[in-house]
Amino acid sequence: MPEDTVVKHAKLVEVVRELITNNDVTFDDLLMVDALERLGLDYHYEDEINLILEQCYLQFTNKDFIEYRNLYEVSLCFRILRQKGFRVSADVFKLLKGKNGQFVETLKHDIRGLMELYEASQLCIEGENILDEAATFSSHILQKSLNVLDDKEARMVRCTLQHPHRRNLMYFTLLNSPKENGATVFKELAELEQGWK
Repeated sequence: MPEDTVVKHAKLVEVVRELITNNDVTFDDLLMVDALERLGLDYHYEDEINLILEQCYLQFTNKDFIEYRNLYEVSLCFRILRQKGFRVSADVFKLLKGKNGQFVETLKHDIRGLMELYEASQLCIEGENILDEAATFSSHILQKSLNVLDDKEARMVRCTLQHPHRRNLMYFTLLNSPKENGATVFKELAELEQGWK
């Protein structure tokens, strides 16, 4: 590799490290962890990611904390924590059900949340009926939504249904992630690393 490329890579790794290193863990930190994993960059930041996830786990196990989160946030947090080996209960999804025991109707309008719920449901352990129900509910609504979504959204939904938890640059680009979460730097670092392979 040319020396200037190696130096640029090292600088980008440190810029991202600064972005994900802070004392107060927020949902944005979890979004950054998700982005780093999807781009295959997480190996650079294992210690920082573990600290973020440990703090998220403590928050996630607090019922009061979960009650004030939306479908997307609860599903994403559940998926990432479970993927990383944290023991999180699928019972958190009971908060998304109505008195009739069914997922509440208002969730049908949250496509991003339903996509994340579908991904979370793929981490079901035998006997977790609520995750089986979540998979059926979310996949049914997402399939039905394909007819009314624009092309970009429909592509993302199809990709989610066919390949839950993608780990590639194309999907990250489709997400059109907000710049305030370091998306530009993450993408630049991922492209640089892909060029090395």
